[in-house]
Amino acid sequence: MLCDKKHSHVQWRDFKMNVLVCDDDQQIVDSIIEELKKKSEETHVALRFYGFSQPSQIDLSLPYDIALLDIDMGETNGIELARKLRAENGNIVIIFITNFIQYAPEGFEVQAFRYLLKADFSAKLDSYFDSAVQEVLQRKQLVTISINSEIIDVPVNDILYLESHRRIIVMHLLDEKRPAYQFYGNITELSEKIEPLGFLRIQKSYLVNMHYVEIFQYNKVQLRGGLCLAPSEKNYSELKQKYLHWRGKSRWML
Repeated sequence: MLCDKKHSHVQWRDFKMNVLVCDDDQQIVDSIIEELKKKSEETHVALRFYGFSQPSQIDLSLPYDIALLDIDMGETNGIELARKLRAENGNIVIIFITNFIQYAPEGFEVQAFRYLLKADFSAKLDSYFDSAVQEVLQRKQLVTISINSEIIDVPVNDILYLESHRRIIVMHLLDEKRPAYQFYGNITELSEKIEPLGFLRIQKSYLVNMHYVEIFQYNKVQLRGGLCLAPSEKNYSELKQKYLHWRGKSRWML
C-alpha cells in the first residue's frame, strides 16, 4: 500500500565509530591516531579512538568498528588478536600494518580488509582508512522509513536499488519475501545522502547499490538476480568511471 504523504519520511541514522589501534611500538600507535584524527575532521562520522601497545590491555567486548593491528607483537600474534576480535564482532573491519608480506595468506583467514606495509604507511594509510570507513557505513547504516505511522528500519545492505516515479520512491530489496517499499521523497536528496555508501545514480530515476552490480555496459546495468536497468547514455562515461573508481577502492589489495 502506498503511504500517506503527510506521514512518510526517510531518516539516515548517525552513529559514533570506534577505532582500535594496536602496535607494540607506542610511537607508532600515537602516530596513527594523530594522523587519523586529522583525517576524521574531513568525514561525516564521529570517530572514537582506542590505542594500545599491549594486546592484553584491550577490552575485547567493546564494539570496535575498525581495527588497525600490527601482526608481529612479540608474544602475541596480531592474527590471533584479530581472531578474538572477529569472534566478538563479525562485522569488524581489520587492517593489518606490518613489515612482513609473508603474513598475507593468514590475513585472508581472518577476513582482513586491507594489508598495509609499514614502508607504505605515509602513502596509503589515509586512503585505506577512507575505504574502511565507507565499508563500516555500508555494513551498519540503516534507513528508517515511516509509512502510515509504521516505523521500518532497512539496512542499506538490503537495498538493491531505488526507483523514482515523480514524487514516489520505490525501494527495491534483496528479500524476495518483501520485495519493495513505497514512500514519498525526492530522488536527488536521497542520492546526496546515499551515494557515499556505495550507491550510484545511473540515470534520473534509478539509484543502484554498486555492491550488487554484475555488468556495467553502455546499454545496461545488470544487478544481482539478472535485473537490467538502462543507464544515462549522455553521462555513461562519467558513470562508468565512478563505478570503476568505487570498485577499485572496494577490493582487497597489498
